[in-house]
Amino acid sequence: MKKSLSILLFLFIVSCMPVFSQEFSEEASQPKKEYSHAQVAATAYVPYFGDALLSSSLIFLPGDLIGHYLSVESLLLNIPAAIVNPSYTLTGSAISAASWVAGLYLSKYPNLYGNPILSDVFLNSGLKTDMWLEYKGYEKARSMAKEGIYPEYEELSFKDAFTAPFNPNILSKKSVWIPIAAYSAFIVGYNCLAGFDNSVFKTGESYLGNYKIPIALGAAAVFAVSCFNYTMTGIGEEALFRGTGYEEMKVSFGVVPAKIIDAVAFSAVHIPQQVIAGIDWTSILLTTAFQSGITFLLQWIYDKGGLKDSIAVHAWIDIIPATLTYLFTTGTQGNNFALNINFSTKL
Repeated sequence: MKKSLSILLFLFIVSCMPVFSQEFSEEASQPKKEYSHAQVAATAYVPYFGDALLSSSLIFLPGDLIGHYLSVESLLLNIPAAIVNPSYTLTGSAISAASWVAGLYLSKYPNLYGNPILSDVFLNSGLKTDMWLEYKGYEKARSMAKEGIYPEYEELSFKDAFTAPFNPNILSKKSVWIPIAAYSAFIVGYNCLAGFDNSVFKTGESYLGNYKIPIALGAAAVFAVSCFNYTMTGIGEEALFRGTGYEEMKVSFGVVPAKIIDAVAFSAVHIPQQVIAGIDWTSILLTTAFQSGITFLLQWIYDKGGLKDSIAVHAWIDIIPATLTYLFTTGTQGNNFALNINFSTKL
């Protein structure tokens, strides 16, 4: 079983490389179409608001159907991008579909290695790949818009997006490293106030479920998996919410309305998962307000440095808490540690 899973993961990663290492494959000889503002806006708003609206229906679904529902919804929201940029979108959708299938299959084995991390990584990768494809559809449509509608817009390759969180030139910017450092300090303080009873620091041991593993090995594994998983999260969510929806709303409605709508939409899509988890509404409202504040920060970073900068910050403010959660919660046997993935979005 372990050997087959390793082969499956290897084949998935290899299959992604040739697709996302290239840009659009349309031939240069094709005539340039001129899209109206409404046509370009549709490629942004259908996936942007579609994700927010359809994700709200999760609270009405049985738990065992949520993953299947989201996989279908996620792929359907690629349709506007497929119309504009068919070859790139259809190839990418095939990869995301394979990731969804792998994740849904592995979800049948929740006790694999004591936790569902492997399944979650595939599911999250499928969702965030679809978000990236939707952004690339908008990017393509915007490049084909009539002159004078849109200001200059930096196009981004998947390679540059994926390497952004590890690019020294990006991480050296004050607008990037200071928010990461401040958020990390906040997370450390929060975990310290929560106590050390279940931490690896107190027990000197670490477990994933009922499996005892060396602390250093566990931390390294969680960090490595988190780097891939949350880089995909940063890419997908920043591409769709900042690079697509927020970017288009700035043109359609103005900067201030765009900021408010994006903050509301981005925080709202987290609510269904919290409701399903049984979290009380006071905590949900506080979390939503906090996430709205983080959204304003990500918007500022995006406006100041572009999509690569906001991807880098978003990725690290997920990677660091995931690794700290491992250190502070897995010192006792039987814990339910897993990567904290919200399949609507993950902040």
